[in-house]
Amino acid sequence: MELMAKPLLVDSERISGLSGKLVRSHYDNNYLGALARLNAIRKKMEESRWESTPAFSLVGAKREELLAANSVFLHEAYFEVLGGDGVLPAGGLSVALERDFGSVDQWSAEFTSLARAMSGGSGWAILAWSSRDAKLVNHWAGDHTQLLAGASTLLALDMYEHAYHIDFGAKAAAYVDSFMAEIQWRVVASRYARAIDEASLGMEIQAPEAAAVGAIAILDVRRRAVFSLSCERVAGSEWQDPAQPTEWMRNFDKSGPVVVYCVHGHEVSRSIALALNARGIPARYLVGGIEAWRKAGLAMTTEKKHPAD
Repeated sequence: MELMAKPLLVDSERISGLSGKLVRSHYDNNYLGALARLNAIRKKMEESRWESTPAFSLVGAKREELLAANSVFLHEAYFEVLGGDGVLPAGGLSVALERDFGSVDQWSAEFTSLARAMSGGSGWAILAWSSRDAKLVNHWAGDHTQLLAGASTLLALDMYEHAYHIDFGAKAAAYVDSFMAEIQWRVVASRYARAIDEASLGMEIQAPEAAAVGAIAILDVRRRAVFSLSCERVAGSEWQDPAQPTEWMRNFDKSGPVVVYCVHGHEVSRSIALALNARGIPARYLVGGIEAWRKAGLAMTTEKKHPAD
């Protein structure tokens, strides 16, 4: 089945940091070229008689298919985020970046340094969610085959010269800065949410079950800013900062089940449940978060001041 091209979602002339000429050349020549190559490779493979084909030909065909496919998929990830304002909103992704890199600024410094280090060469700088590590990672992809196994690409920056030479010449660092200022972070956050949703399947628990399960700990992992404005929490729960879990996870009791909750049971609590499980701590996230617990009429604690204030 022939793979169809994804359109540019924004007008190439309205991307302030990159010229329309550059974006159209990149899209038409490199993305559409890779797509045409992939479809041609797959068509040829479908018509081949592998039982009479030398083994090296099969290996070569599969390698070329992988190169073309990853080029297509990485270019799609690249173009889909263009046209934004470069501002990362507070939410599950910002918490995860702070958790896994120390701060959003530290993540940005590492990611952009990685990209700039490839100037004059080729490759991709990639922010990915590693399901095995249950964390965000930046990684280098020297060509289209070097991707992290089991990881979901969230942000891909093309550092091949075709991505910037028309506008920037050899000034790759200026291109990196322009790209970072153009990111539509809602697209990246949506990719992160999908990755977390898929990875956390089977870790959910409903409020009535959570109240009856006898967990050794119920953790409130609402973002610090959200928690500090609230005067309610689930009865018996303890707040832990989801952006700084290193110390509290290291000293955590691993002997029994743990329930974690955020406001609505989305990626903040799910990602913490995944991180706990990756460390051998059986954790589940509360479906619907504290709001579902409240609606179920279960016990709540009211306080005038939280320790996170």
